[in-house]
Amino acid sequence: MLVKFFTILLFVFSGAFFSLAQRANVKAPQEKLGGYVIFEKDNHGLIATTKDIGQFDYPNALIACENLSLNGFDDWRLPTQEEFELIHQKLNLKKMKSNNVFKSAWYWTSTEIDQEHAVTHNLNTGMQTNYFKRLNMRVLAVRSF
Repeated sequence: MLVKFFTILLFVFSGAFFSLAQRANVKAPQEKLGGYVIFEKDNHGLIATTKDIGQFDYPNALIACENLSLNGFDDWRLPTQEEFELIHQKLNLKKMKSNNVFKSAWYWTSTEIDQEHAVTHNLNTGMQTNYFKRLNMRVLAVRSF
């Protein structure tokens, strides 16, 4: 029953975020402001690091992002589940995975399910699922501007 609920929830989030990506006029990311511009509208948006910052369990992934100082910016964080969907669409457009900039692996999002689980995103398939926070996953950091 719980699995069915999360499957439906994921389907709803995916559809809602797909239309957000369409409205955001998705195009290949440009590098500026300390990383890749994933989304920009009216001088505000989302920047992702140009490569992942390592592999951590969930608590240490949060700490690694908070402590990250890169290209003169120190306001990095884990992306939400919805932000990672847009990141995945952008990275596929630029085909950065094939250049080994990012790993075809599971990445943490900041979206928590409960005390023991958080949502992860697979850069190879685009699939999202829940994993135990104690497991090590890849980490990509983002910042808003």
